[in-house]
Amino acid sequence: MDNFEYLNQISQSNRPVKHSFKQSGPKTSLIVKLCAAGIVLFFLLMALGSMLGNLGGKSNDLTKQLYTRTANLNTTLNTYNRSLKSSQLRAIGVSLSAILTNASNQLSGYLSANSKDKDVLALDEKTSASETALIEELNTSLTNAQLNGVLDRYYDNLIGLQVSLLLSQTSQLLARTKDANLISILTNFHTSLETIHQSIEAYSSN
Repeated sequence: MDNFEYLNQISQSNRPVKHSFKQSGPKTSLIVKLCAAGIVLFFLLMALGSMLGNLGGKSNDLTKQLYTRTANLNTTLNTYNRSLKSSQLRAIGVSLSAILTNASNQLSGYLSANSKDKDVLALDEKTSASETALIEELNTSLTNAQLNGVLDRYYDNLIGLQVSLLLSQTSQLLARTKDANLISILTNFHTSLETIHQSIEAYSSN
């Protein structure tokens, strides 16, 4: 399965948000659902564009991008986890944060040992702009949900999508690298992300 097919699968399996910010009738509910669908589509298009732009890149560049996205998402989790009302959802967020912290440290160490670049973690301008836009859109969506008192309702949907995108990134990088150390890091990271993804799906189905 290539990256485009994988992202399509994510899009099809990602259920639309069933809650509205205000219970003012079917029209408002439809608008909120359309907004949620638009957010999901934005993330998918951003991620797909970033992946396609890196198809010809070296695995070192993809590793930097994975490190950046992992670190950015972890910062977001640390910002919003404390505001969640559900203890189950908070526990998932804390577990995911621990996984991201471990992966970030390992990826940073790997890049420091194997990159000849002056700034081993620096992205090229285009990829950096793409990653910045991605995390800013996520933060905006979570902030709006928090301000409207419905953070829990949107958190599992949006963070679940981010986990899916990270799974796609790790799969892509695993297919491109032959470095045993990097493969070990990515394999463990991928397995941990799959566990979190299953937990989020189980929470969403309740």
